[in-house]
Amino acid sequence: MKKKIYEFFVYISLFLIGIGIKLNSYKLCAFIIYLNIRKSKEVKYDHKNKKKILVFPKSGGYEDLIESYYNKKNNDITFYLLPRTFLKKLYSAYFNKNYEKDYYTKLNKISDINKKNQYINFVSSIFGEIQKFLSFDGFISFNLFYFAEKYLEEVCLVLNIKYIVLHKESAFTPLEEKNAPSIYQKFNDKSLAYKISVYSESQKKILIQSKIATKNQITINGNPRCDYAFRLRKIKPKKNIIVFYLIETYRNTNYLVNDSKKNWNKIFNITLRYLIEFIKKNPQTHLIFKGKTGVHEKLVSRFKNLPKNCTFICGGSGERLLRDATVVIAFNSTIVFEAIASNRNLIIPNFNNESVTKKNILHKINNKAYLVNTKNLFYKKMKMYLNMKYENKNLSKTDIKTLRYYVGNINGKSGIKIQKFLNNILKN
Repeated sequence: MKKKIYEFFVYISLFLIGIGIKLNSYKLCAFIIYLNIRKSKEVKYDHKNKKKILVFPKSGGYEDLIESYYNKKNNDITFYLLPRTFLKKLYSAYFNKNYEKDYYTKLNKISDINKKNQYINFVSSIFGEIQKFLSFDGFISFNLFYFAEKYLEEVCLVLNIKYIVLHKESAFTPLEEKNAPSIYQKFNDKSLAYKISVYSESQKKILIQSKIATKNQITINGNPRCDYAFRLRKIKPKKNIIVFYLIETYRNTNYLVNDSKKNWNKIFNITLRYLIEFIKKNPQTHLIFKGKTGVHEKLVSRFKNLPKNCTFICGGSGERLLRDATVVIAFNSTIVFEAIASNRNLIIPNFNNESVTKKNILHKINNKAYLVNTKNLFYKKMKMYLNMKYENKNLSKTDIKTLRYYVGNINGKSGIKIQKFLNNILKN
């Protein structure tokens, strides 16, 4: 009920902001946005602290921030949240749908640049008004290339606020790594962010090579969400639980590849068929299908008539399911790295020899023992893992190499790095 009331409040707020924009009333827009800003309940803080940061939450990124302050009771910073939908509402008032595309934020036409300047002036006036009451020291975004947040860099310069990006992208395939520098540079202007945190050395190199950011702007802190995964190593999972993180069938039809012919429908359907067959023969085992918001909602009807020992979950934090998972099945997703960090029994479907035939659009997983090439091996491994006694094993050198390359976190201490990173920024 509370969720529905909140959603209705946001709906009315967006409607009123639309009126404020038509009236060119930045004060009305500021008042409405002010009413929608709330303190983060997930991060504890010291009531006496004076530092405030406004965060634009995004799945994955916000979990990084929460994890960074895990069990820290006297945080020096108070984090406030504003849903990103308000930024999109303001943006769409000045730009048409053709410009609402992440990673393609550069404007070339004089008319569009003029609109951008008008937009920056209006948004600066809005947040300037909000500053009178909340006095933020910084803004946090979780991606350098979100269209509705890109120009906040310039708004922050106008208001003398530090714009900070905790960039949550780094797990690129070889083809994505190859294309990223040219696409970043061609379709985006240089970042004016005060500081940028990235997960890995590879992402830092890409940003520097593309001239999107300088060496002095970027700090490598690793992926804080993996801290949780590392803590799970000491926790024994429940028995007889398989979690299948649903494959994104069009994972590689993105801004860095843009090829509609590349999809994972075949491997998805085979894996799904094998799993349902296995679970019917093993009623004592519980199978969880974990989908992503914005990706797998359309599959709800497909998962309606599953066996009773199956559950379909769409949305929410995927890493939280790792805690109880006896077996994790994942493919070309960052959850693969979290499963490795958490010491969970990982299986990566490879029924069509994808690791060889499509290696340029797959993450490079050095430990080939995770791959299963046949149905028989798939079943054999699941049965073995379901009956195996849990043991907290040390990471192998091969796995350390994989984690360092993709998530920059090999010991569960990235959250501490983020704390120091933000504290140092706010000291200056």
